[in-house]
Amino acid sequence: MTNKVSTRLEKKEIDELNKICERERIDRSALIRKFLLAQITEYKLKDAGELYRKGLISLTEAATLINVSIYAMMDYVEREKIQPQALTDKEMEVEMKNAKNLFDNIKK
Repeated sequence: MTNKVSTRLEKKEIDELNKICERERIDRSALIRKFLLAQITEYKLKDAGELYRKGLISLTEAATLINVSIYAMMDYVEREKIQPQALTDKEMEVEMKNAKNLFDNIKK
């Protein structure tokens, strides 16, 4: 037996989507795609933010892992008030070198 998931929307939800479509001047399928992609990005930010909070990856690694800019990752961390694990001096040096390399590569 297969569990079938319904993706049907209520009339009031469709009406709301139609209103947004008019404001955005795009069709409903494009709007739904836009919303879905934004939610996927948010999910990835949450996942990477948790790894960062636990100290398993650096902020730079988090951004690279989910293919967003370091600025987008920094904005997310700030918005969610995520505090990283404290770094040792050695770890801080490595992080600074990694960040410098990342920015140098962006300039090229």
